[in-house]
Amino acid sequence: MKVAIFTEDKYGSGFIKAIINRLVKEKIVPAVEFASTYTPKHIKKCHNVSKVKSVVRDVDRVLIIIDKENNYEYDENRDIWRHLKGLKEQDKVKITIIATEPEIEEWICISLGLNFDKSGSNSDSKPSRVLKRECNYKKSDLKSYAEKLDFEKLMNGSGSFRRFLDAISID
Repeated sequence: MKVAIFTEDKYGSGFIKAIINRLVKEKIVPAVEFASTYTPKHIKKCHNVSKVKSVVRDVDRVLIIIDKENNYEYDENRDIWRHLKGLKEQDKVKITIIATEPEIEEWICISLGLNFDKSGSNSDSKPSRVLKRECNYKKSDLKSYAEKLDFEKLMNGSGSFRRFLDAISID
């Protein structure tokens, strides 16, 4: 399967690729080929998601991974699909949107057994802040945390991870 990855920042795509490579190595998912894609530097709530249109026909799956930030503000139709108007149905079905709750670092916190505010409303308890406090985390270290993920804990404790796994498990 050929996959294109779009994330909110430059560190996210490396983290996702490292996770997929580990899942393939552990034979949890089939082999994946990565499309060479341009990941916008700031795809905040996917305002630049229209870049997806340029690669969707060349791949089997497009993963758009964004941070939900706050359960009460995020709306998939408003924040993403409106930027993808005009896509044919055969292209739309290739796109999977994964909104982490409240940010991608939730996967690390769940794996390490660290408590965080899932709603995203308490900024001091957001996963990235918890990791900074507990593990001296820096965003630039994100990719290295792929090796620390506990896939079993994530399958049981993270809806966004299950959605991600489902998206890359399809041949």
